[in-house]
Amino acid sequence: MANMAIPDITKKILTSQPLVIPVFHEVAIKLLQMLNDYSYEIDEVIILVHEDPALASQMLKHANSAYYSGKIPITTIKNATIRLGSQQIVNLAFSASMSNTKSNNPVINTHMKNLWHHCHAVAKTSAYLALKISHDKKIPELNHDEVYLAGLIHDVGKLYLLKVIDSLIMTDIIHPDNSLIEEILVELNIQQGIKVMKHYNIPEMYSNLLYRLIDDNWKCGSNDYFVATVRLADKMHYYREHHIDITDSIDTCSISDELSFLDIKDVSYLHNLVKAIID
Repeated sequence: MANMAIPDITKKILTSQPLVIPVFHEVAIKLLQMLNDYSYEIDEVIILVHEDPALASQMLKHANSAYYSGKIPITTIKNATIRLGSQQIVNLAFSASMSNTKSNNPVINTHMKNLWHHCHAVAKTSAYLALKISHDKKIPELNHDEVYLAGLIHDVGKLYLLKVIDSLIMTDIIHPDNSLIEEILVELNIQQGIKVMKHYNIPEMYSNLLYRLIDDNWKCGSNDYFVATVRLADKMHYYREHHIDITDSIDTCSISDELSFLDIKDVSYLHNLVKAIID
């Protein structure tokens, strides 16, 4: 864990930047906002998807994946939209947007790649957990597709900060070393993540999650299972990335609260799940 203090001037520069740097692909944001309005037509989705050939390709690939094996092959975006559903299309759009984020600066690019791997792993683990928990505990409101997106964008503050740092380095304004970059990502992540979500009008359930990811008093009676699932997945992958075995040190890893709330007793199952997703 980084422990270098961020110089006040650097912090001021970073937190005062206008949000003009695109964090997500415009198509992903439009799809999410369209989904929230509950008033979209399927043809509107199709038009948007056609603006992003990479997303269209991913949709066709997923619509014909092993999960849907045995069904009629999908060859059009319209049929892929019907088969996948709007939330899965949104998830694919955000996933494609984040996975393609790159920098010419090798240090920043490494951070971006590591961030993508972490967020993608957290998203997949969160979705698996949500499916299991909603089935075992009969919690239909725990939507695994929504949980997947939550896992995918829970560190959006870090993605935004990396893009800002990259821009400021290129314009010769700041020159942080790797240790300082790590400290910036840790300290300013939540604050800047909420800023990004409000700017893009991302639903409140996702910005509210950011506060509760770092709050020991995260249970409030609203979306508690949603929050607990992402909190647990995020912690599990953090410890895995730092070579800490959660099966040997549950209390040390501070996941006992989430395990208790979700009524998960088989920690080895979690360990194997994380390992399978990373490997």
